[in-house]
Amino acid sequence: MAEELRLKGQEVQVRLTQGGTLLRTLTAIESLTWTVMSDILRKAYLGETTERKDDIYKGTKVEFGFDAESKEPFVMVAALRDRMQRRTAQANAQVNLVFIANLADGTRPRITIPDLKFQDPSMALQNRESYAGFRFQTEAEDFKLSGV
Repeated sequence: MAEELRLKGQEVQVRLTQGGTLLRTLTAIESLTWTVMSDILRKAYLGETTERKDDIYKGTKVEFGFDAESKEPFVMVAALRDRMQRRTAQANAQVNLVFIANLADGTRPRITIPDLKFQDPSMALQNRESYAGFRFQTEAEDFKLSGV
């Protein structure tokens, strides 16, 4: 029974939007890692036997890789460069990521991460038999959870 409710990669959709327009629903995703970033603050006081601890939310990050199946990744990288160089309006170059999990019980949790900031977007060609693959490392201030 527990096996049936486990989420597999084939049950996840990843969509990229830019300026309110769907850029692409990614289908050739090799990997995706979503991380909620946090820090633990520790403070030691005289007369106490253990440290006091508190956790601090620091935003979210997503790293994902996929094979190029169209021109959109190239266009997106050019738009990101223009945004980074302040050649275009920030709102027009805003990239959002949505991933939807289609769970076996029929629920569809949806994570929306608005206004991704990109670090070192890259494309790799390993050899003549390999596909061109893009790799994006991104961070954002927050995420929204819906559909639960």
